[in-house]
Amino acid sequence: MSKSADPFRTPDSGCPPQASDLPIFQSSALGTQVSLPFRRAFQISVQGVRIRMGRSLVTLSGVALGIAFLMSTVTTQFINRAVAHERETRQQINLMESVLKTRIGAIRGKTIAVAQFGALSPQEAALLNRIRAAKPDALRIHAAPPAVGGESTPLSALPDGAAVVLLLGDAPKCPVSLAELTQGMTTRLVIDSKADRQCSPGEAGVRRELFFGQQLADQQERQARKAAADLFRTIWIVVISLAVTIIGVANALLMSVTERFREIGTMKCLGALSSFIRRLFLIESALIGLAGSVIGVLTGTLLTMVVYGFMYGFALTFGAVSYRGLAPAALGTVVTGTLLAVLAALYPARFASRMVPAAALRSTV
Repeated sequence: MSKSADPFRTPDSGCPPQASDLPIFQSSALGTQVSLPFRRAFQISVQGVRIRMGRSLVTLSGVALGIAFLMSTVTTQFINRAVAHERETRQQINLMESVLKTRIGAIRGKTIAVAQFGALSPQEAALLNRIRAAKPDALRIHAAPPAVGGESTPLSALPDGAAVVLLLGDAPKCPVSLAELTQGMTTRLVIDSKADRQCSPGEAGVRRELFFGQQLADQQERQARKAAADLFRTIWIVVISLAVTIIGVANALLMSVTERFREIGTMKCLGALSSFIRRLFLIESALIGLAGSVIGVLTGTLLTMVVYGFMYGFALTFGAVSYRGLAPAALGTVVTGTLLAVLAALYPARFASRMVPAAALRSTV
């Protein structure tokens, strides 16, 4: 071969050729790698979950059990708090009604005068409803200020000979003296819901019954101490359950990476980027975490409420729970479970993305 035929030498010197003298295949640029969109990664992840349905169900069940345990603990706190409050409220209402009936006897056929100063508490409203349900001969209500859209009997028009006057409401002090309020009443009993209301309890021989005094304050203090102890125990249980969930998901995904060595190597040989491989595993873990969290929340909530329904009664359990507070807690638990599943997949996804294609293809796993 002559020197002029050598493509890597210049025709008139023995120096290596310049870049402009090289053949066209030597100066062509490499093609850029194509990054697949998120939609395609999502489709591949869903397909991978379907193909490995058995392992996916095992991982999902681990997430569901951990989240169910967490939601069961949260629901238990809501139920115990609601049931305790409902029982306390019913106990106070029963006590008020018992004192009322002890002083005047049966309510049916009596003339009842009620003086309401300020908004009614739930206990007072329930007592008033029980009085109405007992069908007294006459029930006159004086409201100060008058209820919106309701009628208020003037204080001077309260009937003489009424069996009892109830001092109800949250007003800080009595607008009138108890003597004036109970003038002409046959039974001069005042059932008061505020121990610190500025009234004269001994005025004109009026008997004032208090139901929310020092006894309630002591009870609330005991409940606060018990709630603090329960909170510490609940936090410890929640931390353990979340740790078990993370470890279970991470272990399952690591096993999934081991089983998919050849698949990962093939995708890398076909041009898949490391970021794309990581995205596949994170999407798969998010799908499993979301499904497992939803199942766990529903299972933990319903089973807990059914169990406590047998203990306390279904009407009390399902009626006393604050669903406005339980719904955000359930949503937060679902989000927490999904994020924990993604967090547990970070190491397996990073491990898979850093695999060398040739080594992955030579694997016999």
